[in-house]
Amino acid sequence: MGILSNRSLEDEHFLSEIGKTCPDPSKKLMIFDARSYINAFANKLNKGGFENVKDYYTFAEIQFCDIDNIHGVRDAMNKVYDIAVQ
Repeated sequence: MGILSNRSLEDEHFLSEIGKTCPDPSKKLMIFDARSYINAFANKLNKGGFENVKDYYTFAEIQFCDIDNIHGVRDAMNKVYDIAVQ
């Protein structure tokens, strides 16, 4: 593991088990990350990061959704929720 690599065996096992629920074993588990790849990679400097599908999550694929400001999305969702429960 390099300086920018964090690994969670528990997460790997958890996602592997989720992937096993698919009836077609040839399909990979899709992981969607709302951030851009650049933001996710930069987060590694802050001890964060994303799943390493090349080396550890070989049963999965990751798709970055390129949402610029996830906090703005969260705030918008909260407003929609507030309107819906009134």
